[in-house]
Amino acid sequence: MSAFTIRTFGPKDLAPVVALWNRCLTKDPITEERFWQLFLLDCNFDPAGALVADVDGTPVGFLHVIVRKFPLGSLGLEPTRGWITVFCVDPAFRRQGIGSALLEAGLEFLRARGRTEVWCNGYAPYYVFPGIDEEYTEALSFMQAKGFTSFSSAVAMGMRLEGVRTPERVRQRYAELQQEGYEVRLFRREDTLPLLDFMEKHFAHWTPSVLDGLQHGNLEILVATHRGEIVGFTQWENTYNDPPRGAQGRFGPFGVRPDLRSKGIGSVIFYTLIERVTGNGARYLWFGWAGGRNLSFYERAGCTVTRKFQLFRRAL
Repeated sequence: MSAFTIRTFGPKDLAPVVALWNRCLTKDPITEERFWQLFLLDCNFDPAGALVADVDGTPVGFLHVIVRKFPLGSLGLEPTRGWITVFCVDPAFRRQGIGSALLEAGLEFLRARGRTEVWCNGYAPYYVFPGIDEEYTEALSFMQAKGFTSFSSAVAMGMRLEGVRTPERVRQRYAELQQEGYEVRLFRREDTLPLLDFMEKHFAHWTPSVLDGLQHGNLEILVATHRGEIVGFTQWENTYNDPPRGAQGRFGPFGVRPDLRSKGIGSVIFYTLIERVTGNGARYLWFGWAGGRNLSFYERAGCTVTRKFQLFRRAL
C-alpha cells in the first residue's frame, strides 16, 4: 500500500497529469494543448473539482468533476446535476483505495454545490468521450461497484467515402421535397440569426460549439429550409466542435426539426454533404457519439461502429 494524498489541480500539474492520462486511457491519448483547451479554458472549470491523487509528489490518479457556473442555452444551469468528465488511476497503483478516495472527494464537491445526481459522462458541450468505453472493463466494474448504473449507451462511427454516391431513392425524395418547398444548401451569413434561433429551440446543447465555429470562420454548414425557414442542418470539420475538438473528417453536429424527422430530410442533408466534401477531397467521415433511433440511419448509410460506450449515473 502506498501513502497518498488527495489535492486540487495546481499550476504545475498539466504535464504530469497528461502523462498519467496517457498511461491509463490508452484508447484516448491527449496532448497538453488539448487538455488545456478542454479543461482549463472551459468556462465552468473549477480547480476544486479537478482532483489529483499524489504519491511522493507524483500524480497517480486524476478525477475531474464539474457543475455549470454558466447556463447552456435553454438547458440553463441544470442545477441538480454534476458530471464526472474523466477519471483514471495509474495501473501500478490500483486496488489501493486511491480510486475510491478520489471518487468520494469528487462526490463531496458535487454535494457541497447542491447537486443531487452525477452523470459519467454526457457533459456538454465539451465532453472528451460520451461515456466509459466498454473495453475499459476495470472502469466499468469499479463504477458499478460504487453504485453507478448504466442508463444509456452510445457508439462512435465512421465510413470510408470512396465510391459513396447518393442513392437514387434519396434523389427522388429530394425532388419531391423540393416540390413541397424544401431546399438543402450551403450556409450563408444571412442565415446566422435564423440558425442560432433554430439551434436554441431544438438543439441547445450544440449551440456553443456551432457558435464557436462561426466565430472562427467555419462556414462549412449545410442548412435545410422549408419556404425559407431553417428546419435542419449539419456541420463539417468544425475545429471548435465538441471533442475530440474537431479533426479531419469530423462530421456533425447534425439535426432535423423533431416533427419533420420522418420526411427524409436528414438523408438529403447527409448525402448532399458527402457529395460536397468528397468533391473537395475528403475520404473518410467519422463522429464520436451516436445512439437511439439515429443509429439505424447511420448503419443504413454505410457507417460502421468503431467504439462502444456506457453512460452511468448515480443519485447523491
